[in-house]
Amino acid sequence: MTAPFPKGFSTAYKRARSQDSPTPLASPPVLKATKIEEDRGPQFASRIPAFLRQSQSAVRAKFNDLAWKEKLRILQGRSDPSSQWVQDASPHVMKRNRYGNVQPWEKSRVHLKVAQGKSDYINASPISLRDPRTGVETKFIATQGPKQSGLSHFWHMIWQETTDVAVIVMLTQTHDGTTEKCFQYFPLNIEAGPFQVEPLDRATGTPEGSVTFLEYHLDLDSRTEIRKLSLKFGAQTRDVWHFLFSGWPDFAVPEDKDRTALLELLKLCAEKNTSPSNPRIIHCSAGVGRSGTFIALEYLLAQVDSGAILDAREGEDMIYDVVNRLREQRMLMVQMEGQYQFLYEVIRDQLKERHLRVSGQQSPKLQMEAGGMKAAISDDASGEGGFFSNVKTDESWDAAITEMKSGEGQVEEPRAEGQDPSVP
Repeated sequence: MTAPFPKGFSTAYKRARSQDSPTPLASPPVLKATKIEEDRGPQFASRIPAFLRQSQSAVRAKFNDLAWKEKLRILQGRSDPSSQWVQDASPHVMKRNRYGNVQPWEKSRVHLKVAQGKSDYINASPISLRDPRTGVETKFIATQGPKQSGLSHFWHMIWQETTDVAVIVMLTQTHDGTTEKCFQYFPLNIEAGPFQVEPLDRATGTPEGSVTFLEYHLDLDSRTEIRKLSLKFGAQTRDVWHFLFSGWPDFAVPEDKDRTALLELLKLCAEKNTSPSNPRIIHCSAGVGRSGTFIALEYLLAQVDSGAILDAREGEDMIYDVVNRLREQRMLMVQMEGQYQFLYEVIRDQLKERHLRVSGQQSPKLQMEAGGMKAAISDDASGEGGFFSNVKTDESWDAAITEMKSGEGQVEEPRAEGQDPSVP
């Protein structure tokens, strides 16, 4: 039987324990979740999955476990050239990365179409999540905010990886103070004129391209700037829908009205796409923290909508599982513990909103004064539409919520190994 790690791995593993890492690595995390008393009866226990009734300390332990899994992947990739976790450390690759410690797994990245011998590297990872009930795969591309030197790489990737229409979700501002988070890679308005896209390889006749502004709309419900662009290569054109959501701070999560707006954005960008198999491009600055949380949240809300999330088996944690699947496709997805806790919080809140709505009550969230902002939940008491189609409810929910939020404080969010403090 082949050993899971090559010779010498244990030495590297021990050395890593003394280095900086996403979570404290003094000892492997213990996954004995704090048990919440199950005195609500079998009906309640069967309707509300256990993973949504964990304490924050139990969720924290699971996030630590995910960090350990990633540490092991990185070490294995460095020790074994045949590993699926190898990362290319070539100088020309590192030059194209916005941050030195965030890049795709070599066997799970987008390859630009260039002539043999030319670099096909772009810091972008194909992401695929399969619905457990329907089997339908929804595809994304998670990528870093383009650098000025990578503008042509970005737009060529959009052209080659999407069909019919392209949908881009931008979850960062271009600058945080004087620090560039993302190059201004698209025209803001008609006065900006078309952006020219250089060919990837003039020797192979790769066409020049252009990105032209068509229209702009500020959507108040999603607090998002929506632009329709036209991407052209040669005689062919493709519509591009660009969503700029700026209500998500670095190393944090949206709060209050920005959180409600984010739920609306998730719907809008999905509606503009032509098919789940047509990948939407999701990026922040590094393309892992906010981008990973966005993708995970869309998937989980779909499971709320179908009712699948309440069919979780004993011992199953759908949030842990989806984040682990994301990290198998791109490192550091859902990077911060606060972002990971955010997923549990939002899904619990969404289920609670569903319960209140069908029982004829109204939660404070639905009373927000937002200048025309719609609630994130459909007003249809039948349960159709929104994120809540066919979701089961239970009268004991309010008591369970009280237990879930009892006595657990937040902790300071860690940073990734060797991470630039500006990486989101």
